[in-house]
Amino acid sequence: MLEYCYKVLTKMSFDADLFRKELKKCLGYLTPGDAEILRGWARENYKDLIAA
Repeated sequence: MLEYCYKVLTKMSFDADLFRKELKKCLGYLTPGDAEILRGWARENYKDLIAA
């Protein structure tokens, strides 16, 4: 599921609002450990979209 979330979020990176919406949905689907991994990945790769 984590790999799927990476793919979806990468495709949604053209729009900050859509990215944040999808990130929130993905975090709800994942186990707490995987959610933390996804948060770190998003902060590292898309911090400009999260902060927007």
